[in-house]
Amino acid sequence: MARIGLLGHGVVGGGVAEILLKNAELLKGRVGQGLELAAICDLRDFSALPYASLFTKDAQALLARPDIDIVVECMGGVEPARSFVLRAIDSGKHVVTSNKALVVAAGEEIIQKAAEKGVRFLYEASTGGGIPVIGPLRQNLAANHIGSIAGILNGTTNYILTRMRDGGASFAAALEEAQQKGYAEQDPAADVEGDDARRKICILCHVAFGSPLSDEGMFTEGITLLEKQDMLYARELGRSVKLIALGERVEGGFRASVAPAMLPGDHPLAGVSDVFNAVLVNGDMVGDVLFYGRGAGQLPTASAIVGDIVDIALHPSDRAIEPPAPLRCLDALSGQVRLFSRVLCPLTPGAQQEVEGLFPGARLVTVEGEAFAEEFALITEEGVESELRARFERFDLPHGAVIRYISP
Repeated sequence: MARIGLLGHGVVGGGVAEILLKNAELLKGRVGQGLELAAICDLRDFSALPYASLFTKDAQALLARPDIDIVVECMGGVEPARSFVLRAIDSGKHVVTSNKALVVAAGEEIIQKAAEKGVRFLYEASTGGGIPVIGPLRQNLAANHIGSIAGILNGTTNYILTRMRDGGASFAAALEEAQQKGYAEQDPAADVEGDDARRKICILCHVAFGSPLSDEGMFTEGITLLEKQDMLYARELGRSVKLIALGERVEGGFRASVAPAMLPGDHPLAGVSDVFNAVLVNGDMVGDVLFYGRGAGQLPTASAIVGDIVDIALHPSDRAIEPPAPLRCLDALSGQVRLFSRVLCPLTPGAQQEVEGLFPGARLVTVEGEAFAEEFALITEEGVESELRARFERFDLPHGAVIRYISP
């Protein structure tokens, strides 16, 4: 019997409790022993629940119980989650979390402490909700040098971009709709500004490239500057705009970033719509592998957490799977790209001359219709991204958001 203590009974924690209780017999049959939910810590009142007797408001008492084998942290945030997780590990308990902020801020410390104590610290649910990515990267794809990881890692932004492209909604209207449906928080900054996706790609780069669990210095750009006209240009070009979290192995190290990208229609990520997430992994032996599913939500995320619980119950003594020898993190804007941007004035000879003065190899794009009569778009020649972006800063013509234009 493996006994589980749960810290936090919010959306995800409630899902973990539901799975452990509802599918208890299924889990027992697959693991060969029971997975008993022994205690839940939450400061709120859950006296109406049929398992109300499991609740406590005293986290320290839960962590001190010698009969609890695995602690599941579903509190969110860095503190007090960090302190509670370290206390659990000090007490010889395994820990499972979905808390990406905790993993990025304190993951190195927690991993080291878990190794010292001979327990396991797993966090599959921190990067793709119900999509298994970390486990396959560490085990099933262990024979590969990972060349790149490109992901749609935030369901909120993907829903907003889908509504802007297919429904013709403005950013503000699509965001409001996402909030009404419960896909976006009342304060959506972490999603729409790219912070959530940045933390997730940081974790995936750690697993794939051995990089430190630190997202400092990663180039991050959200979707707040995008307009529905950008989506219409993309559609005219047979493309889709997605917020792409990217980690790629290059000579001398790796690059990592989060930024909007205009993907060709046949790109594996171009058709990922609504709140769905996907991660495209390239390995030198296996080629491209696509992981697709619900990247957030109560039961998908809880499913990944319970998967980690099952892993620990089956293999409690497994040593931590070491990441590869670390690669050096390089300037995220040092790669070769093309960039897209709307130019917010008519395509006059003077405007064309201005464009060609800064972007001599640019392709100019016009779209029929009254809404586009006073503007056009440009796609730059291929060049070093930092240099191309610097040219836009010197661009005298008013222009919109700058979007990566992914070849071909």
